[in-house]
Amino acid sequence: MTVDVLVTGFGPFPGVDENPTAWLARGLDGATLAGRRVAGRALPTAWAEAWPTLRAAVAAVEPRALIMLGVATGRARIEVERVARNRCAARVDHAGCGPDGDAVVLGGPATLPTRLPWRDLVGADVGVSDDAGDYLCNLVFYRALHDLALPLVGFVHVPPAPDEAAVWRLVERVAAALHDHPGRPDQPA
Repeated sequence: MTVDVLVTGFGPFPGVDENPTAWLARGLDGATLAGRRVAGRALPTAWAEAWPTLRAAVAAVEPRALIMLGVATGRARIEVERVARNRCAARVDHAGCGPDGDAVVLGGPATLPTRLPWRDLVGADVGVSDDAGDYLCNLVFYRALHDLALPLVGFVHVPPAPDEAAVWRLVERVAAALHDHPGRPDQPA
């Protein structure tokens, strides 16, 4: 199955028993926004499983845009992350495990910029951030930017009680941006 936009969220993790990004992603699954087909998937909140699950989802649906969602308990509004950092914190995941090391990709660049048109996404209900953290949100964000040849890739943090309509509008704006990116690059293995 080929879609234009893949949206992912996460399951629960320590301190967040119900992660709204999972139901946001599932709610977008099968939608058509700006004339583009959308798929939504939930990722496990586990260091060893998040990236392989995301990579498998990308291979299965072959999107041109990837929007990853994560909840940020200290934020009051939706924020597009402008940069992923090559770092991991020794925080445990939902399974009680920690990361393999303190870098996402050994020898990788210190930072990678988003491939979302973030200036076009900012508005009354969407801001920007330069800190995707050092947990699983940053891990999948960095790996996707580092390893996937998709024209539009980015991460968006939402507050614990997100405005669902605002998330849909953001995804729709990214889907519309695909008009400026007509090619479908080869998917890496």
